[in-house]
Amino acid sequence: MKKKLTFRTFKPYLFLVPIFVLLIVFKYVPFGMAIVKSFFNWNGANLNEFIGLDNFIEAFQDEMFLESIVRAFIVMVVQVLIVISIPLITAELLYAVRSKRMQYITRTAITFTMVVPTVVVILLWQWLLNGDTGVINNFLNSVGLSSLASPWLGSAKTALGSVLAVGFPWLGMVSLGGMPFLLYFGALQSIPGDLFEAADLDGVTLFQRIRMIDLPMIASQIKLMVTLAIINSLQIFDAVYILTKGGPGTSTMVPAVYMYEQGFSYRRMGYCSALGTILFLLIMLLTIFNNKFLKNTETMD
Repeated sequence: MKKKLTFRTFKPYLFLVPIFVLLIVFKYVPFGMAIVKSFFNWNGANLNEFIGLDNFIEAFQDEMFLESIVRAFIVMVVQVLIVISIPLITAELLYAVRSKRMQYITRTAITFTMVVPTVVVILLWQWLLNGDTGVINNFLNSVGLSSLASPWLGSAKTALGSVLAVGFPWLGMVSLGGMPFLLYFGALQSIPGDLFEAADLDGVTLFQRIRMIDLPMIASQIKLMVTLAIINSLQIFDAVYILTKGGPGTSTMVPAVYMYEQGFSYRRMGYCSALGTILFLLIMLLTIFNNKFLKNTETMD
């Protein structure tokens, strides 16, 4: 009887074994290897020489890498501002719509965009931002605003801003699609109606209700989106690599693209591993700080 109870107790966990095996093989083992190889002069093949902390010392003296970190922080600030503003405002506006049918249609239309692969979205924006045949420049020329036309991705002044513009009107980051909006909207729908009724009886205005009821009740969702924005911003690769490859010059060079170049173009896998380890530690510190600084819904006063 004890054996049967023991088997029944552990049986559900056996179904998780394949998941954990895949995670260990394809996530944790490569991650551990990257940390180990960061102490080696390793080219991914026949060169594998232990050099201690030399890769890390070089990284902190590498002006290009340090500039890419600063640029990644700029992207992070912009992305964090995006995920806590436009998706939240859109969710509030849709929640204020009385018609459930319109809410459903709008929510479905936004959800449909999440089906489109990220690469397709980026390539579409590459076409829009093209300096010669791009839709944006053609439109500006056609309405007599030729002076505003610009090689958006070909100029150091506009390249980074153009990359950040991908995904406009920014209901979420390119990698997350409309998830921030949907998460906020779902959280608003889960707020008990009694709170809104009590607020109406007390004569609370719309902005007071948002500040005193809505925002505290969706604080956990805001915290999650800020965390994901920090992680995705510091790891941004696909949009930058497809649109500019870090150029023109180094105006859009971010850590992930620089790591890719060092690892696969110059065969400096050990140095690339060191850069990845530094980036991991930076993201971890920012995530911990964010979790300490932002409160969950359950801990709001």
